[in-house]
Amino acid sequence: MMDNCTNLGYLLTLSAKLMKYHLMKQLDQENFTVQQWAVIKDLERLEGLGGAENNFMAVSIANRLDMDKPTISGIIKRLLEKGYIEKYPHSTDKRASILKLSAQTKEILPRLEELSDQTVSAAVVDFTEEEISQLTHLLFRMTKNLKEEE
Repeated sequence: MMDNCTNLGYLLTLSAKLMKYHLMKQLDQENFTVQQWAVIKDLERLEGLGGAENNFMAVSIANRLDMDKPTISGIIKRLLEKGYIEKYPHSTDKRASILKLSAQTKEILPRLEELSDQTVSAAVVDFTEEEISQLTHLLFRMTKNLKEEE
């Protein structure tokens, strides 16, 4: 085990970078980018939770995914062009749009999930269930700690 935080930070950064690269290669088979997958997953999660209308706006998605406005706008534009998401008028804000997953996306979602799961499985191939659970818990705590600092 590494005993200084510099090595831990380096390893966390490197593992995240490698996972993103592996996922990018997997998603490329389906003509998706990692960023597009993040938006799709965010919308799917919200739809499952029955989130409030404002949560389905581009600015809300950008905030949750820590993306800037030009980046999220480009991703949404490409997803709309490909027919993976649909845009609806906001009920009270005429300047805003609500984004929802298309039927086409809901059909291919299991395949995208499978590709994402393959990436995670490759990363934890020799981990026990207990180690995976512990890692998940620790990463959740780290994320929570850093979000509370903002």
